[in-house]
Amino acid sequence: MRRPLVLLALVAGCAVTARLSYADLVGTTWREVCPAPEIATAFVRFDPDGVMAWSYARPDSVRRDTVHRWAVEDGALLLRWNFGRATSRYPAGPNPARLDADSSTFCLGDRPSLERVR
Repeated sequence: MRRPLVLLALVAGCAVTARLSYADLVGTTWREVCPAPEIATAFVRFDPDGVMAWSYARPDSVRRDTVHRWAVEDGALLLRWNFGRATSRYPAGPNPARLDADSSTFCLGDRPSLERVR
């Protein structure tokens, strides 16, 4: 009876926490939604140089703006709006086409989410 418990402990110890990768996110476009009605929904594209192109209108109207940046740190996506004055952190989740923020400095209460558009 001891062997199954040891095997189970080994398998559980080897479980890997999901992590986002920079390479998987480059060039993708997402919709960032904050449940607060005063915060506009934004479309964002993650360019290879860490610049976040964005638009409030449509996914195909995003424009580069060097004041908004993105990065992957410790396996989580970080969005930095307005030179980092507003940030959101998105860890990997069970659905790779939707990410839920675990922290946000601008969307308080219910946290924002990202839904993959492209």
